Amino acid sequence: MNKMTRPAPVSEMLAPRSVAVIGASEDQTKFGGRLFHMLVRHGFGGTIYPINRKRETLSDIPCFARIGDTPSAPDMAVMAVPRDHVKAAVTECAEAGTKAVIIITAKFSDVGEEGARLEAEVVEEARRHGMRIIGPNCLGIISPANSLVLCASPALYVDELLVGRIGMVSQSGALMATLFDRAQTRGVGFSHCFSIGNQADMEMCDFLDFLVEDPATDVICAYIEGVKDGRRFMEVAERARAAGKPVLAVKAGRTDFGAAAAFSHTASLAGSYEAFEAACSQSGVVLMDDPDAMVMLAAALTRFDRPERMETALMTTSGGGGAITADRLTDLGLPLATYAPQTVAALEEHYLPDNARANPIDMGAAKAGGSMLVGEDSVHALLTDPETGVVLCPLTTAPDMRLLCECLAKGLARAEEGGTRKPCLVVLQPGQAANKARAELLKHGLFFFDGLDEAIRVIDGYRKLLTLAPPRGARGTSPAGAAPDAASGALDEAAAKQLLDGYGVPVNRGAVAQDAAAAGKVAGDLTGPFVVKVVSPDIVHKSDAGGVALGLTSAEEVAQAVTEMAARLGQSHPEARITGYLVQEMVEGELEMFVGARRDPLFGPVVMLGAGGVMVELLKDVAVRLAPVTPDEAREMIAGLRVAPLLEGFRGSAPLDIDALAEAVSRVSWLAHDLGPRFAELDVNPVLVRKAGEGCTGVDARILMEEE
Repeated sequence: MNKMTRPAPVSEMLAPRSVAVIGASEDQTKFGGRLFHMLVRHGFGGTIYPINRKRETLSDIPCFARIGDTPSAPDMAVMAVPRDHVKAAVTECAEAGTKAVIIITAKFSDVGEEGARLEAEVVEEARRHGMRIIGPNCLGIISPANSLVLCASPALYVDELLVGRIGMVSQSGALMATLFDRAQTRGVGFSHCFSIGNQADMEMCDFLDFLVEDPATDVICAYIEGVKDGRRFMEVAERARAAGKPVLAVKAGRTDFGAAAAFSHTASLAGSYEAFEAACSQSGVVLMDDPDAMVMLAAALTRFDRPERMETALMTTSGGGGAITADRLTDLGLPLATYAPQTVAALEEHYLPDNARANPIDMGAAKAGGSMLVGEDSVHALLTDPETGVVLCPLTTAPDMRLLCECLAKGLARAEEGGTRKPCLVVLQPGQAANKARAELLKHGLFFFDGLDEAIRVIDGYRKLLTLAPPRGARGTSPAGAAPDAASGALDEAAAKQLLDGYGVPVNRGAVAQDAAAAGKVAGDLTGPFVVKVVSPDIVHKSDAGGVALGLTSAEEVAQAVTEMAARLGQSHPEARITGYLVQEMVEGELEMFVGARRDPLFGPVVMLGAGGVMVELLKDVAVRLAPVTPDEAREMIAGLRVAPLLEGFRGSAPLDIDALAEAVSRVSWLAHDLGPRFAELDVNPVLVRKAGEGCTGVDARILMEEE
């Protein structure tokens, strides 16, 4: 057969004319058996080629011993064969002219170097023939929009695939199938779901690219353990934002333990979560911490209009449940609505005046003895209230929950007929007692939540969408004009400050002396008071080691401090290499801040700002952005810190020089950017910030550069 010469895009993979199932059987306890069964069960309209050496037919479909024996080259192949047979199977597919293959089999790069080598060989063999690979270590594709199921999950034992407008890409196949199952149960459908596993060939951005362009998809969800190309990920996300398609993501690896689990799962380098978070913020991705809530936010975005304000109205069947919900929203800083007069007037038809103004609205307090029939008018009033952005209905066990949900659906329909499509999130908190109510909502085309937590996360997700940073504008130009030249290894404070000074970052004056006498001479050329610091590549926390002397008023005191410091460090750190003593002018400030930068392996240089001195490690109050940043972006970083009130002026204290600090952050970010690929880390700590108009000064610094 003719070999394929052009790699297939995702759109072609989702519309194959023929599919080969390698390892097909009737045994549905095996992957191959389920793959074949699901493809047939869900109405694939093309030709199916079961590859089975021992059978002539499966379900009356002719079998073939080898993929090369099929009458024409299958467009797609899916395989779940033992790992040691995968390479040969890939070669057969490629030589037959197959355009793409899904490899379900695991234990490649996800288990170590030997598996990684085999994975690389498999990819090289496929690329030699122009064939694409999804996986390995994946669960395949579920495409309800195309009636195509190339997945073996038991979650697919359903009579009908709900077709929705949510596209999902997941590095975990089992998680993808679980989310699909839970969503389907709650009335939420997908356009396409991709399990991508190890991303040995096709990677996440290939599928995100497709979903951005796909006319059947309005919202994109992603479960991410690691991205292959950080900058490409950002570019795709920015294209999605320009296309009006929200991108929602859950990233594993926020903690050290999570990062280790992600690596062992799909061989992904989890990378810095803070850098990933900054990349998402700057490219318009809504980052969430719960996959179920991510899918339900996507469902809400495809079912309702996006809210223009965040005030939430609560309608409940339980005073206690409503109070708990109000507390939870308040804890997250999510505001509760205060109704407009016309809304109160509408509610007073069913409730006493005080109850009509209440938020939550307790239907049990209705004038008509708590009849659930008030639900229709109540929810309509709240949905049409101009002061409300979201309506949340946490429902506990009630006499006729099915009737209540029918009334809620009617009230929602009335609001929508009048042109109002605000989100109405229904939480059915009981167990089996609410099954008929769930069925009623599904009958009306409404999804539901089983727990309050997911619904609150969805409202918080709405807030994140509403407060997304605008697309980044021009970055400006480097303050230095030319890339700086820096030696390899750890640069001492004097060398680091020289680079910072070249970028206009304010630092205190000083020079390095080799001994006590030279230190006294240096002090004679500076303005006191003075500070002396040891210069040593082996002593990072100089103050903890006794390598800092402060408040010295004369050259004689400086010389004496160096003599004492040398003796002290000789006793406490006898192995440390001491290259000199930095004598500096001592400056003061109102608040210590930290400005730093480092190179992230996926996203490049990032700049960090937070509470400084010893507080940087204690408070961990740090804002992170991809470098370079403008002074305006640096001000946004400052405003997001917990210590921001201290800079703005707290309880009568004078405001500090935020403009000078923002300018310093911007200039540090440009230095990190311009130092190039050898740049590793940069710390300026502390930066002493003075009163407004008086500036700031970096009084300690270090830079780490990698070898060529």
